[in-house]
Formats: sequence, structure tokens, C-alpha cells
Amino acid sequence: MEYNFCINDFEGPLDLLLHLVKTSKMNIYDIDIRIIIEEYLKFIESEKEKNIDIASSYLVMAAELIHLKSKMLVNDEENEEGNDDEFSITSEEDLRKKIIEYEKYKKISESLVELENKRNNFYTKSPMNLEEFREKGNVNFGNVSLDDLVMALKKFREREKYNKPISTRITRKEYSVERRIEDIRKILQVRESVLFLELFNEGNKEFLIVTFLAVLTMSKDEEILLRQEDNFKPIIIERKVK
Repeated sequence: MEYNFCINDFEGPLDLLLHLVKTSKMNIYDIDIRIIIEEYLKFIESEKEKNIDIASSYLVMAAELIHLKSKMLVNDEENEEGNDDEFSITSEEDLRKKIIEYEKYKKISESLVELENKRNNFYTKSPMNLEEFREKGNVNFGNVSLDDLVMALKKFREREKYNKPISTRITRKEYSVERRIEDIRKILQVRESVLFLELFNEGNKEFLIVTFLAVLTMSKDEEILLRQEDNFKPIIIERKVK
């Protein structure tokens, strides 16, 4: 099992090198390797007495940098065999490349962490059975369906368009489902049944909606029964005898 230790919040030698580049305000693509090596070795010198075990990976990098520094002093440009080890430094260009690649990976990692934090703000829930929330019992429309009611009201509205006067005066009137239910109850107290479309004796939209909702509510509460003798025949509302 591999453990990652941090020194002063640095997550490894390359992280420290990248930090030194940024604090020196260097261009990541034009790094002065000599300055970075000196700064790195100074840091290791100041930290080595704290915890040798934790700083071991930093010391390995330090050894590689000292070796690179010595090659630079004698202008040794001999190419060494490449090594994929992150602590193996074969040349100045190799060191630059490793720091640049590390910066790219670090930015990607930070973006992934940010996305993960955002995703943690969302919660999902497994599908559940909604039957317990369904109202018990169906609305009893008799032999009339809700679609039949909607279709009858739609045809009524289409016919009413042709009966509108050329000039009209608009007056504001308040409507409520409760009041309209009371009106329908009074009608059915006098008459045992009434045609569905007879209830829509006003043509404005608010009145139509309130009346339609009143009929649905009374059907649901089993106050009335809706009946249609045949398809396309008028829908009849009857007072239900309890």
C-alpha cells in the first residue's frame, strides 16, 4: 500500500517545485532551472531535521537535482537513458516537462474535486410506489367519462364564439367554486336533473372554469350523477338520492 505524505501542505516533490516556480513568478514554460534547484535544496535543508521518513521522497528528488546541477556546471549534455520514475531527472528540459505536466494534472484534479463538491449538493432518490398517495376511490361520473365532459364543454365554447355580440361591456365579477356548487345545489332542489351545458349560462372564461370545477367536485363527493343516453347525446346531471 502506498502512502502520500505532505510537508507544509505540499503533496510531493513536484508539488514543491511547482510552488517554487510560482513564488518566483516565473513563466511555467521558461523556468530558470538553476534558481529552482537552489530554492528546492534550501527548502530540503531547512526541513530535513523534522522527519526524515516523511521527507524521503523529497530527498530522492534532491539527489536527482544535485546530480543535474553538477552536469549543468560541467556542461555535460550527454543524454541518459529515459526513466518513467517521477524523481528521475535526465536534463533541464526533462525537469521543465515534468513540472509542466504536473501542473496540468493538478489543475484537472482540482476541477474534479470542484465537480465532486457540486455533485454532493444534489441528492437522488430511488423510485417509489406512489399508490399510498393516490386518493382512494374513483370519481363516479356514471356512464360519462371526464373526456366526455371536456369535449362537450369544448364544443359549447366553439358555438358560443358565433353568438358573441359585436360590442360588449366588460364588468368584473368574482366567482368561486364553493358559491357555484351552492348555485347548482339550488337548481337541483327545484329540478331532479339538468343538462350539463345549461349550467354554463355565462360565456366568460372564469365562469366556465369555476362551473366545470364545481361539477367535478360534486361528482367526486357523490352529490350528483352524470348520465348520457348515447354517444353525442346531451350530458345530464342528476341529483343523487342518498
